[in-house]
Amino acid sequence: MKTMIKMSMKLLLRTKAFWFFLILTPILSTLILKSQFDSSAAYTQKDEGIVIELSGADEKVAYNGGNGEYLVKVYDASKSIFSEKMIKMLAQSGMYMICRCDLSGQGDVFTESFIKMHMKRDGFEDRMGAALYIYPGFGTAGSAEEMFENIKLYAMSDDERTNLLKKDMTFFVNGAAYDGKKFTDALDSVYDNKKVITVSGKAGSTLTAEQVNNKTQIGYAFAFMTLGFVFCGVFVAHATINEQKNGVFTRISLTKAGPVQYFVSKLVTAVVISLMSTGVMGMCSLLLCSDDLGMSRGKYLFMIFLLGLIFSSISMLLGILIGDVMSANVAAFSVWCLSALLSGLYFPLDDVSDHINILASLMPQKWFLNAAEKIITGDNSAYGMVLCITVVYLCVVISTGSLGIKLKRISEWGDS
Repeated sequence: MKTMIKMSMKLLLRTKAFWFFLILTPILSTLILKSQFDSSAAYTQKDEGIVIELSGADEKVAYNGGNGEYLVKVYDASKSIFSEKMIKMLAQSGMYMICRCDLSGQGDVFTESFIKMHMKRDGFEDRMGAALYIYPGFGTAGSAEEMFENIKLYAMSDDERTNLLKKDMTFFVNGAAYDGKKFTDALDSVYDNKKVITVSGKAGSTLTAEQVNNKTQIGYAFAFMTLGFVFCGVFVAHATINEQKNGVFTRISLTKAGPVQYFVSKLVTAVVISLMSTGVMGMCSLLLCSDDLGMSRGKYLFMIFLLGLIFSSISMLLGILIGDVMSANVAAFSVWCLSALLSGLYFPLDDVSDHINILASLMPQKWFLNAAEKIITGDNSAYGMVLCITVVYLCVVISTGSLGIKLKRISEWGDS
């Protein structure tokens, strides 16, 4: 077996493309981890009292919904203290999702043609619960009657929450007209928005905005690293395909080494590749600090190694079973794309269907991303989880690969 491992490693080290993926993907992963960006909004629940600002009156709001939210498009030509407080109250009530387009400073823009045109667009080209028009005089109105004259609400659906929206607006107008400052100050004390943003994670933990950013960056780094592991495993498969075509495997089978030993030797080669790639990542990670990762460097490299072991062995298995170099490349790239997409490395999968969640549970990255979340929050159960996941995948790969080689050998004998 040692001889077979040495032969496989010699062939790999002579391949320029192998060195390309071995070095490039850790560098890209390090650059992702070193970059600073805010991704907490993508993981924050949409009913957290955030008003979504639109770029213009023609922007659609349907893309902001998707989970039964009651969308309200607000055309705000007032942008006064009262309009701000009312919009904030509606958003923080948790019943509505508020999307506002700022039309202040443009005078009385709500002409009959403007309202007719946008009513048509909102009703036929968009999806929302209601459209709210706030006129410029809303902020300077003195009585409740005058304030009601400066707002118009158009129902765009038969949702019963429209009646609740009307009641909330009536409550605000009456309170603001009675004693504006006292009423708005009372609202601010109730809806105090000065708190640490926390997000409920998929692993059952609570993350701060900074921890969410760390988790997101680690997910992107996983995506790049798995790409390198996948194609490094494919190069092992390429050597195996050539050995089968050139009769090397047949000659090996005539010795004491059987299909299982032959496949295990290739798997050991994948382990060496994973160690090499993790070593390169370790050198690149010297440019990172614990704040960039949200965890210690050793814990991150531990997960990288196990994840690399899984993907290099899976891509090697695909290449051996397919038996064609080009088809193996396409299959490996497809596995990388689909697994990264379905595992939530690029964006959260909180609102997907149950069928997609079942498929996501089959992807190794999903479990490693959940483990990263646990490690970030100090949960040590993550180590046992990733070890179990790795063992399960390797058992499947070894059994499937050994059986596949036996079946291919039998079919070759049958053809001859």
